[in-house]
Amino acid sequence: MRLGAKLTLWVLIPLVLVLGAMGVVTLRREQEMHQRAASEQVDRIARVLAIPVADALRRGASEELPDIVSRTGLSSGRFGLVVYDPAGQPIERWGLHAQAGAVDPEAVRALSGTARGRGFAEDLDGLGVRSHLLALADGSRLLGGLKVSLSLSEAHQLLEGERWSFLGMLSVLSLALAVLIFVTIRRQVGLPLARLMSGITTLATGGKLEDLAISGQDEVAQVAREFNQLGRRLDEARKRLLQESEYAQNVIQSITDGIIGVDRDCVIRTWNRAMVERNGIPETEVLGRNLWTTFPAFEREGLRAEVEQLLDGTRREVDLRYFEHESARRGRVVLNIRGSAVRGATNEITGAVLAIEDVTERVALTQELQQAEKLAVIGQLAAGIAHQIGTPLNVISGSAEYLMMEWGTEKPRPAELEIIVAQTDRITKLIQQLLNFARPARIQLAPLSLNDLMGEVLGLIEHQVAKEKIVIQTDFQAGLPAIHGDLNQLEQAVLNIMINAWHAMPEGGILTLRTRATAAGDRPRRPGRAGRPGVEAIISDTGTGIAPEHMPRIFDPFFSTKGVGKGTGLGLAISRRIVEDHRGSIEVATEFGRGTTFTIWLPAGDHTA
Repeated sequence: MRLGAKLTLWVLIPLVLVLGAMGVVTLRREQEMHQRAASEQVDRIARVLAIPVADALRRGASEELPDIVSRTGLSSGRFGLVVYDPAGQPIERWGLHAQAGAVDPEAVRALSGTARGRGFAEDLDGLGVRSHLLALADGSRLLGGLKVSLSLSEAHQLLEGERWSFLGMLSVLSLALAVLIFVTIRRQVGLPLARLMSGITTLATGGKLEDLAISGQDEVAQVAREFNQLGRRLDEARKRLLQESEYAQNVIQSITDGIIGVDRDCVIRTWNRAMVERNGIPETEVLGRNLWTTFPAFEREGLRAEVEQLLDGTRREVDLRYFEHESARRGRVVLNIRGSAVRGATNEITGAVLAIEDVTERVALTQELQQAEKLAVIGQLAAGIAHQIGTPLNVISGSAEYLMMEWGTEKPRPAELEIIVAQTDRITKLIQQLLNFARPARIQLAPLSLNDLMGEVLGLIEHQVAKEKIVIQTDFQAGLPAIHGDLNQLEQAVLNIMINAWHAMPEGGILTLRTRATAAGDRPRRPGRAGRPGVEAIISDTGTGIAPEHMPRIFDPFFSTKGVGKGTGLGLAISRRIVEDHRGSIEVATEFGRGTTFTIWLPAGDHTA
C-alpha cells in the first residue's frame, strides 16, 4: 500500500470512529428522550382516565367504561387500555390490549399506596410498548386497576430514520474527508516523496539530477532542499571520481608494459592495451575469467605459486627475470614479470597486479648479436688458418703426386702415397668450405620456384637415400609465390639439411618434404623487420633426433655429433648463413629418439638481399 493511502487511512479511521461514537451517543440520547416522552405521555393519560374510571367503578356502572374510552379520542392502533377488578380480572379491554389477560391482584394492591402508579416497558407479541399501571381505590377500598399502554413503533421508526440519516451523513462526510485528506496528503506528501524517489533512482543510475521544486517550510520541503544539496555534492563527487577513474584507466592503458590485475580469486579485472596488442586477445575474452583457467601455461610454468604468495601476504612483490612463457598465439616468448599485492583502504589485500615486459625481441637481438660476433671471430680465424696451411698443403700434395708419377704404373704404389693424396684433397675441400663460410660468395638474385628447387635437390640424393631403406614422402603445395634468391646457395643450404636427415636414419625411416605458403601474420615478426608473406620448406625425418643438451649448439661452426672423420660441423652453420643472407630463418623442432623437423622460411616476392 502506498504511503498516501496509509496516511489517509491513519487520519480517516480515527476521525470516523470519533464521529461514529458521537453519533451513537446522540442516537442513544434521542432514544432516551423518546422513551421519557412516551413514559410521561402514558402516565398523564393514565392519571386523567383514572378519575372517570374509578367513579364508574364506585357507582358499579362498568357499562360506562367503553363510552369513557371513546371520549378520549385515542387511536386504538397506538394505545391500549385494560380495566381490572380487585381480583385482577379484566373488566374492559381496548386497543392494543384487546386480548389482555388477568394480572396478579397483589401487583394491583401493591400500587394502592402509590398515587402515581408504576410505569414500565413491555412486549406485546413482538411490539414494544410503554405501559403505566394504577390502582383504583375509594378511600381504603380497592376498586380495581387501570393499565394504559402506548406503542413505541413510531418512536422506533423515527429513531431508525434518524439512525439511517446519521449513517448516510457519516458516509458522505467520511468520503468527503477521505478525498480531502487524500488530495491534501498527495499534494503535500505523496507527490514530493515521489519526486524524491525519482531523484534517488536517478542518482542510483548515474543520471543527470535536476533540483526538486518543492515549496513551503514544512519538513518535506526541508528534506527536498537537503536532498538537492546532497544531489549536487554527489554529482560533483561522481564527476571527480569518473575523471580520476578515467585518468587512472588511461594511465594503465598507456603503459607500454602489459598490465594484468586480478582479485583474490585470481579473476582477471584489468587487461591493458599492451596485453591486447602483444597477445592479440581483446579484453572481452579475458575480463571476468580466472587467470589460470584462461592461461594454463602460466600455472604450468610456476607463476601461480608466486601470485598466491602475493595474495596471502607472504611476499609484498615478486620479480621474475627472463621468464619463458608458451603464449597461446605467439608461441615461445621471454618476459620480465614484476608483481605486487593490491591493498584496500584498510590495508587488506584485495588482489594483485602483474607488470609484464616482453623482452623476446631484446633477447633474440642479443643472441643474434652474440652469434654474429662469434661467427665473425670464427670466420677471421678460419680465413687465417686457411691462408697459413694452404701453401704447405699444396707443397705436400704436389710432392705426393710427383712421387706417384715417378713411381710409375709397372709396380704397385705404396698405399701411404694414396692416403696422403686423399687426405690432402679432403683438407683442401675443408679449407674451401672454411673460406666459403668466412667470405660467402655474392648472392646472385633471380626468381625461383621453391617446389622446383626442392625437387632438384631431392634428385641429387634420391638414389643414395633409397639404398638406405629410407622412404621419401613429398607434399608440395601448388601455386606457391616465387622467391628471389641464389639458386646454387639455396640448393646447398637445403642439401646440407637433407643430408643430415639422411644420416640421422642409419636403420632406415621416413624423410618427409613439404612446402607451403605463409601469410604475413602467420609468423612472429622478426626483430627490426616488418612482417611479410613467405614460403616454407619443411624437412622432417624419423631418425634419432637431437639431444636437448646439443640443441643450443647445432648451428655452431665445427660442432658435429657424427664422430671424427664423418663430418666437419660446418653444414648447418653454412645453411643458416645462406638462409639469413636471404632474409629468411631456420627453425628446429626435435624429439630425442623420434625425429627432427627443420623449417626454412623465405620471404616471397622481390626484395633486396
